[in-house]
Amino acid sequence: MPVTMLMYHVIAIPKNAAEARFCRTPDEFRKDMEQIRQAGYQVLSFARVLDGIAGRIELPDKAVAITFDDGISCAYENAFPILQEFDYPASVFVVAGRVGGYNDYAEVFGFPRRRMLTAYEIRALAGSGVDIGSHTVNHLWLGKIEKDVVAKEVHDSKAALEDILGKQVLHFAYPFGSWNSEARNAVIEAGYTGACSTISGRNQKGTDPYLLRRLEIKGSDAPWQFRLKLKFSTDGMPLISDARRIVSQTLKKLR
Repeated sequence: MPVTMLMYHVIAIPKNAAEARFCRTPDEFRKDMEQIRQAGYQVLSFARVLDGIAGRIELPDKAVAITFDDGISCAYENAFPILQEFDYPASVFVVAGRVGGYNDYAEVFGFPRRRMLTAYEIRALAGSGVDIGSHTVNHLWLGKIEKDVVAKEVHDSKAALEDILGKQVLHFAYPFGSWNSEARNAVIEAGYTGACSTISGRNQKGTDPYLLRRLEIKGSDAPWQFRLKLKFSTDGMPLISDARRIVSQTLKKLR
């Protein structure tokens, strides 16, 4: 059966309009987790998703995975306590060159300054079962830069995070969802076992483990929109009849 992978960035109140799309407030995030539970989904770790698409295990009828890109400190401060409350596994993809620093790579897009995870917080997350993955060293567009730079970003970020954790880092996410065949090959050659894209859709047996599909959860998503995304694994609208049925069911539960 297919798996829907959800992609979050910032679990906090947005500081300006530029980052509003990428911010899910803690209250909204908790409601998302509640919807997952109410809808009867089983939350899988990244490793189990990979086992499922490789055919090593049979995937549940209703499966979802939770991921966070960038490694902003709110993953530890705001998201982690809620994940613990629901006992849900998750993956956090860290920009290794900004550990203990700030998201200065995002200033060019008008995003406000936010603190990144520290080495202590990364170890605390990993020690509590959160999967730590790589998001390169400098959050670069891998599909648009030179091959040798791509290889260095992919390899060095893995090594840096492994130094922090004292264990292997096996999972990767392409910054901006930017990739090409050279970037994909670099991820494989560096020793990762799987990587996330930003292509929407479901993951199932036979899906490329180095181009896993994910669905972005936006700050503007209403509860009914989240439920539609969870159900259909797409940012596009499903059939009108299906959409009406899902919205009706969601509204009844919210009353």
